[in-house]
Amino acid sequence: VDLRNISWSAVVESIPTMMALSLFSLIHVPINIPAFAISTNTEADMNKELIAHGYSNIMSGLFGGLQNYMAYTQSVLYARSGGKGKSSGIAVAVVTSILFFVGPLVASKIPRCMA
Repeated sequence: VDLRNISWSAVVESIPTMMALSLFSLIHVPINIPAFAISTNTEADMNKELIAHGYSNIMSGLFGGLQNYMAYTQSVLYARSGGKGKSSGIAVAVVTSILFFVGPLVASKIPRCMA
């Protein structure tokens, strides 16, 4: 990486946003995981959840992705519709991966309203 090509003013300008996203990421796990556990009558191990959350954010950052966030309502819907075990989790990952690559192609064909 050639550091001369980096817009350091843009980096400095984005620091408040990065700090806000980091703080948001820190507080959402202790709020959403217990709420999810109560909603689904399961037991949550906060240590395991926080460690997994940290690892997933590190991996995402290394590959240029966005921070991890547990979407509470989608997680409850998934659990209540019978999503259990590794196979259903793998199925969600496969479908999400397909949509990641196919979605933009499909979206580019949808006409936009120019009102």
